[in-house]
Amino acid sequence: MLGKNETRVAVFLGGRSPEHDVSVITGLQALKAIDQERFVPFPVYVSPRGEWLVGESLSERRNYLPDSRTRGELTEVTLSLGEPGRGVLVPRRSGLFSRRPPLEFDAAVLAFHGLGGEDGQIQGLFETANLPYTGMRTLASAVFMDKAATKRLLRGLDIPLLPYAVVSRTAGGLPSEESLRRLLDGIGLPCIVKPVHLGSSIGVGKADTVEDVRALLPTIFRLDNQALLEPFVPSLVEYNLSVTRAGGAVRTSAIECPKRAEELLDFRQKYMSGGDNKTGIKGAGGDSQGMLSLTREINPALPAELEANLSRWATAAFEAIDGTGAPRIDFYCNAASGEVWLNEVNPCPGSFGYFLWEAADPPVRFTALLSLLIDEALARHRDSQLPDDPVPAEARLLRRP
Repeated sequence: MLGKNETRVAVFLGGRSPEHDVSVITGLQALKAIDQERFVPFPVYVSPRGEWLVGESLSERRNYLPDSRTRGELTEVTLSLGEPGRGVLVPRRSGLFSRRPPLEFDAAVLAFHGLGGEDGQIQGLFETANLPYTGMRTLASAVFMDKAATKRLLRGLDIPLLPYAVVSRTAGGLPSEESLRRLLDGIGLPCIVKPVHLGSSIGVGKADTVEDVRALLPTIFRLDNQALLEPFVPSLVEYNLSVTRAGGAVRTSAIECPKRAEELLDFRQKYMSGGDNKTGIKGAGGDSQGMLSLTREINPALPAELEANLSRWATAAFEAIDGTGAPRIDFYCNAASGEVWLNEVNPCPGSFGYFLWEAADPPVRFTALLSLLIDEALARHRDSQLPDDPVPAEARLLRRP
């Protein structure tokens, strides 16, 4: 039985996204790291087909993806929209003699990555249901998961950005080489071709010729309806850091510098290098360095001006749309010329970027970070409530009972 000070927290993970598996790992890490003295967490798994499932077996990684035996232990649920301020997951099907009660929660921890969960769609659902949820709000999530919209938003904020062009998928097939040449006029070759709405380096490729650009598009268009073209950055070094205002004033995390074996850090390098022999994934907890054993340098020695600029630019991006949560902002740097550009904003980074906060000054442990994010979600929800009848007296055209 719950004590009066315990808050039920639903940890949402998985989703209909190419980043489904990464989301499961992030969610399971959060599930284990949440402060058990303050919160009562439980998982809500969204399958690749979009089913919402609950059950005790979903707390263990070995049960993913659920096989037929495990599925028999799970309950498919749907979110009730008729309980403002109170999360209620209602079983979709139950036999006459096996009726299962609704599952209630007070706040949602969103551990989704990519399409459907990190791009404003699930955030909009929780806004409609009037429920507290962690992370960036609907508009910020939608804009920052769109690389072209991100550039348009940040263009006037004194943040350095690479030039770009967008290629859209059409019913008429791939664009002609001539049309691609026109798009590349302000970008040049070689260039980078990437999906506009996906993360985790999925679908990213380098093109040395117009023919290469055209050849990369079919792979992207299988998962996204738009591709982004950007100049290739030689002597590439990446710097990433997170930003939050959870718990008070806006602050930035430690800086990481991912090490790379190739010109491009692809998905498998980013998420599968090192670690165990099967998956490369390390568990969270203690001093482990995040969701996966990506080789990285934390708090590299940087010129003071560069470090200050990274923090300033990341903060400006975070505050551009009422920043909440703890997004990670990624930068490209040409090590030879010293030029730096903001690459992208990740509304929900893998492992919530907790290893960046554990190395911050002062450090914030993963459990404390999650508590801050949940507290922020509850506070934002509380502060956004409208009166039961939000229509002001002077605008009421209908009689009230």
